[in-house]
Amino acid sequence: DMSKILIKKNHNMDELQLQDLIERLGKKLKDKFGGDYQLESNSVHYVYHGADAKISFDKSMVKVEVKLGFLMSAIRGKVELEINSYLDDHVT
Repeated sequence: DMSKILIKKNHNMDELQLQDLIERLGKKLKDKFGGDYQLESNSVHYVYHGADAKISFDKSMVKVEVKLGFLMSAIRGKVELEINSYLDDHVT
């Protein structure tokens, strides 16, 4: 049973700023938890053993969807905190 995290945050940023923002969040997750990420046009896909995250944006919102497998669900709070604090610091 996958544990899910969904975080949405409104923004007033342009596309270049947002691409930079989501790529840096992918890198931060990689540095902190391991795994790897792939940049697509308006999203970043982050994958690690038992974790799968999609960080995306549209004109008004940044959205992070995370699915955590059984082992990773133990650190769900930590992952959620990490993403929230990053978005709070960087999304304008």
